[in-house]
Amino acid sequence: MTTFSKDWAKRARTGLLATTAVALMAGMAHAETWRFAHKMPADSPEGIVFQFFADRVGELTEGDVEVQVFPSEQLGKEDAILEQLELGTVNLYAEDAFFLQKWVPDIKWIAPHFLFQNREDWVAFTETDLVKSWLDEVEEIAGVRPLGNPVAVVRGPYRVLISKKPVETYEDIAGLKLRMYPDELAISVWQHLGADLQMLSWTEVYQSLQSGVADSVTSPAALVEAMKFYEQAPYITRTNEFWQGLAFAMNAEAFDALPEKDQAALLQAHEETAAYSLKLMTENADAMQGNLEALGVTFTDMPLEPLFANMAEWYRQLDAAGDMPEGLLEAALPAAGN
Repeated sequence: MTTFSKDWAKRARTGLLATTAVALMAGMAHAETWRFAHKMPADSPEGIVFQFFADRVGELTEGDVEVQVFPSEQLGKEDAILEQLELGTVNLYAEDAFFLQKWVPDIKWIAPHFLFQNREDWVAFTETDLVKSWLDEVEEIAGVRPLGNPVAVVRGPYRVLISKKPVETYEDIAGLKLRMYPDELAISVWQHLGADLQMLSWTEVYQSLQSGVADSVTSPAALVEAMKFYEQAPYITRTNEFWQGLAFAMNAEAFDALPEKDQAALLQAHEETAAYSLKLMTENADAMQGNLEALGVTFTDMPLEPLFANMAEWYRQLDAAGDMPEGLLEAALPAAGN
C-alpha cells in the first residue's frame, strides 16, 4: 500500500471513530434520566403503580426519558427529598399533596379529615379555585408542581384504622396509642378524638406495633396486606378518614426543559397510571378483607355518621375562631353534604 493510501485509510478510520463518538455523545446528551423517589416497598401496590409509570414513560418516549424508581425512602426521608426536589437532584416524588405544605401551609387543608364521606365530593373540592391557588403558589415559591391532575392517581381507595383492640365507635379512639406523622391538621384531629399520638415514620410502624410503642395505625386499605401491620394489630375498622390522590410532584424546570413530545409522553403516562391505580387499588382492597379474615383478622363496623357529625361541628368552631383558610368551609361543607 502506498504512503498516500495508508494516510487516507488512517484518516478514514479516524474520521469514522470521530463520527461514531459524536453520534454516541449526541445520543447520551439526548437521553434524560429522572430520579423518582417514594416511601413504599417496590412490591407494594403503590410500588407497582410507580414502576408502571416508569415503564410507560420509557415506552412512550422511546427511551428518550428513563425514570429510575427509588422505593422505601432509599434517597432519604421526606424533608431530604423535598430539598432535592426543589434543587432538581430528584425529579419526581409521589406522595399525598399535603406534603406541599412545606412551602404553602394552607395545603394542609387539601384533604380535611372526616369531612367528605365520598371521594367524588372531595375531588370536586380539589378542583376549586382555592385549592388551585395553593398549588400555583407552591410553584412560584419552590419551582415544584404536580404532573397532571394532582389527585388522579389513587391511594386507598379508602382509609382504615388498624388496632390491637376493636374500635366499634369513635369514642373507642380515646386513649389509643396511635402512630402519627408530622402533619399539623392530622395531629389536631386525632388529639380532638383523644388519641395518644406517637410520632413515627412509616417504615418504623411494624416494629413499633410489635414493641408496644404504638397499638394502632391509620392506613390506606390497599396497603394493609403489603405492610403486614395486621400481624401485630388484628382489628381493622373502615374510617373513610380522608380521600387520597398521590401527587407526582416534579421539578417544574426539569419538565419544561424536555422536548414537547416528551412532555406529552409523561402526561400520557401519568393519565394511564391513574387509570391503572384505580383498578389495582380497588381490586386489592376488595380482596383484602377475605384474605385477612382467613388469617384471623377481625373487621369491625364503626358507625360513621356520628363521627362525621362531630367533626363537622369541630370544623365550624375552627372557622368561627379564624383558624381555617378563608372560604374553605364554604367550599367544603356544601360538597360534603353538611
